[in-house]
Amino acid sequence: MVDGSKTPPRRQPRDTMTVKGQMYGILPAITRWVDDGRTSLAGISTEDILAALPDDPSRRHTMMLGFRSLFTILRGRKQVFTDPTNAIPLRGPRRNTPLPMEPTAIRDALVDPDPAVALAVSLVAFHALTTQQVQHIQLTDIIDGRLRMPDVRFIPLAKPVRVRLSAWLDHRAQRWPETKNPYLLVTVQTAPRLSPPGRNFPWKKAGVTAQALRTDRILYEVEQTGGDFRRICDLFGIGIETALRYSHTATGPQNITADSA
Repeated sequence: MVDGSKTPPRRQPRDTMTVKGQMYGILPAITRWVDDGRTSLAGISTEDILAALPDDPSRRHTMMLGFRSLFTILRGRKQVFTDPTNAIPLRGPRRNTPLPMEPTAIRDALVDPDPAVALAVSLVAFHALTTQQVQHIQLTDIIDGRLRMPDVRFIPLAKPVRVRLSAWLDHRAQRWPETKNPYLLVTVQTAPRLSPPGRNFPWKKAGVTAQALRTDRILYEVEQTGGDFRRICDLFGIGIETALRYSHTATGPQNITADSA
């Protein structure tokens, strides 16, 4: 899978992150078969695969993607006579399916009259920060229009984010001119203290959730990159299985099978 093949059956090389994700997906079943004394995949039947599939919809979907890739390669190289996955339909996970947001909801949140809401929404909508990351940004983390992340990365802030940041800083200085709170976002309760705002600030007033915004941002990136799993994992700090779920939503199960094989 990593090297691809220039001879029939031809295959495009695949990213190692994609290969690892599919290996991890089928590893529990392979290990169980080895423990049971199986020595060849040639004898694996459709019933064996169905019995090995986990109940969890997400893990079940990931394992099926891995099995399809595995047996497609083995069948193409005549290492097995039949592909036992052909009789099993590939269904997407039935829960925790990431879905895009309505664009109007995002636009409305970005122009919220509350400067704290507009800033928090923009940080997630443009840079896919998590709720915790937004909550713990300190004033000293913002340097020359860049945001310093906990892993010492610097993110150049998008222009719409910088506009909302400037508006919030002006509001913050006018509302709490004497505060010594080091965190970017402050509230009436935290202004006299040195603690970060609560996890739900300012999301209770935003009308949208940080997770929904982050999901929308990741789905957009998956679509723009054609499902580049390494880029998605590195950019958003998510695992390969989670990246597969996002790719399934953005491109559909058939495209995932072809692109991830």
